[in-house]
Amino acid sequence: MIEIKIIAEFRVNADQTEAFKTLLGSALVDTRSFEGCRSVDIYEDSEEPVFYALSDWDSHSDYDKYLAWRTEQGIGDLLDPLLDGGFPDGFTVRKVVKTSL
Repeated sequence: MIEIKIIAEFRVNADQTEAFKTLLGSALVDTRSFEGCRSVDIYEDSEEPVFYALSDWDSHSDYDKYLAWRTEQGIGDLLDPLLDGGFPDGFTVRKVVKTSL
């Protein structure tokens, strides 16, 4: 089975970290129950106001469906004032698969 990982990076305005944590905490309930999501863990940079969501998915298309749903629900409007550069500039997604080396 191919391991599908998504690395989402959120560059947060320094004065908005608590508001971001609150928003993300409530959003994760739906993320974790979304079809195809196996797990999501959040990491906070120890030196900068940057957060990473590392998630496992059944497929990249499952994640794409999730992201489209989130966008339709207006997550961009909620994140815009919290992210450095706003949304989508303060948000980056990397789709990666495990490789054997």
